[in-house]
Amino acid sequence: MDVRKRRKRAAVGAVFLLALVAGGLFKLRSISDTWRDALSLHYWEDRMAGRDLYNAGEHYFKRGNRANQDLLLTFDDGPHEKSAPEILDILKAEHVPATFFVVGKRVKLHPELVKRMIAEGHEVGNHTQDHLRLDLLTSKQIENEIQDCEINVERACGRRTTLLRPPGMRLTPKVNAEVSSLGYTIVGWNLGAKDFIPDQQITDMSAEESRTFKTTPDEIVDRVLKQAKNGVIILLHDNPVTAEALPTIIEKLKAEGYRFVSTAQMMDELPHPILVVSNPPSMRLAAKPKR
Repeated sequence: MDVRKRRKRAAVGAVFLLALVAGGLFKLRSISDTWRDALSLHYWEDRMAGRDLYNAGEHYFKRGNRANQDLLLTFDDGPHEKSAPEILDILKAEHVPATFFVVGKRVKLHPELVKRMIAEGHEVGNHTQDHLRLDLLTSKQIENEIQDCEINVERACGRRTTLLRPPGMRLTPKVNAEVSSLGYTIVGWNLGAKDFIPDQQITDMSAEESRTFKTTPDEIVDRVLKQAKNGVIILLHDNPVTAEALPTIIEKLKAEGYRFVSTAQMMDELPHPILVVSNPPSMRLAAKPKR
């Protein structure tokens, strides 16, 4: 009898302990942006040191001020001929700014779209020339990927890029060193809409991008609304499915009281403001792209 009682008490104690641990984990999740952050000692070290918003040593902007009900819309992998104009039309109608991280080879195909992005008050960031994973390249190849994209943007709109998002956010000390030496600010993201689509709808997607899963506008809207928090950077992609989801995303987030801001504005409103000029005038318009 005593043995059974002890086992029962031990089982109750174990359940209680698990409940405490689970409660603690969910509490950590509620005050972080993702489960990955909640379970990362590195994240909490950065947060305690004030590096969770902006890491000055790496020139890495991670998220906005938690005290401000602001959001940043970012669109990767364009410009695409069909979806980029649709996205721009929606942003213009809703008076919403965005940051477009463009791929150089697509800028070369559709320079007029990059010119329109700048003309309508959006920011254009560097997403490399060929959308390669920079951590797999040599230092010289990393430099070429970034600079070739830069030159194509300059030729398209007469402006430089100072913001960069490495494909896949694959950062290493080598990548960070090259990006820093070129004077870029890395822009991360906290809210992923998982809005990839297969290449049947976008004819110039890479083989890597085409090996992704299907999604629907409703699923994209649901993912964004569930994860929205003050100061998060939203990762979207330049594709027709996202364009279809975008009006609902903007409408519902505005209804919840959120304000959409640019990267430069969000950085300027950090507890310790960081000043960036996203697209200053180019000083080398006569330069020729390397390929």
